[in-house]
Amino acid sequence: MKTIHYAIGLPRSGSTLLMNILQQNPSVFTSSTCPTTYLLEGAKQAAGSVSEFIAMDQDQLNNSLTNYVRYGMQGWFSAMTDKPNIISKSRGWDVYLNFLFHAYENPKFIVILRDLRDIICSFEKLSYKYPIWNIGSKEDPLHMLPFEKRMEIWCTDIGGNLGLPLKNLTHVYEWMQRRPNNFFLFRFEDFNENPKRSLQSIYQWLNLPNFDHDLNNVPQAAQYEHDTAYRALVSHKTEKQVRKLEPSWPKMMNKFQSDLVIKHNEWFYQTFYPEIYSFYERNRND
Repeated sequence: MKTIHYAIGLPRSGSTLLMNILQQNPSVFTSSTCPTTYLLEGAKQAAGSVSEFIAMDQDQLNNSLTNYVRYGMQGWFSAMTDKPNIISKSRGWDVYLNFLFHAYENPKFIVILRDLRDIICSFEKLSYKYPIWNIGSKEDPLHMLPFEKRMEIWCTDIGGNLGLPLKNLTHVYEWMQRRPNNFFLFRFEDFNENPKRSLQSIYQWLNLPNFDHDLNNVPQAAQYEHDTAYRALVSHKTEKQVRKLEPSWPKMMNKFQSDLVIKHNEWFYQTFYPEIYSFYERNRND
């Protein structure tokens, strides 16, 4: 039996890079954006709408559906790899925490986050790089709106890449409070400062032996993602070498814009970046 873990969190936060690094370990298989969340949703939808399922005893249906998903996941990944430890990466898993804690005794989740200001800047850079993609409506394309409005839309549009997982973080945090040992908070900034230490912490949390990763020779994903298929601002390409990155927001945002992002997302910063929020509190009236 394979041990399946999950990577969730926010986009443009280093999840692809982390997965590509971890797959160097001969005992760890990491997925690209995993589509099995849709299989789970399809099974749940059928169980709640098809007469033959509805006619079953509720407890029997619940137990059978749980086993169907549990062993289906085993079969899915067994067809891909012989490695015993799996990390399934999908921001879609945050919707199914209730089910996963019901189906598995001890599921573990890496919650991958980044300063929202740098996530916004990353999306802005992608919009410059790939102007082929039309974001927003034909009458109101996103790139024609003022930067302050674009910042708001990046964070609130639940149909966009950032808005929905950011909204779902409150649910994730609720589970983090209930089962703190089942969640590992991976902040891009911590990894950026000391990648070796972050990786060691992940292995310690997973109860796996530490592995000495080659950060100068990071492979591309085992499952290549054709980003064009998403028809959106995504990019899963990573550099071969891990290098320390300087934050982008000080060059792309003025103080008012920076403060606006924090003001509109106070809970996020208070919860996950208290040091940034404290600095904002001390200096916002300057």
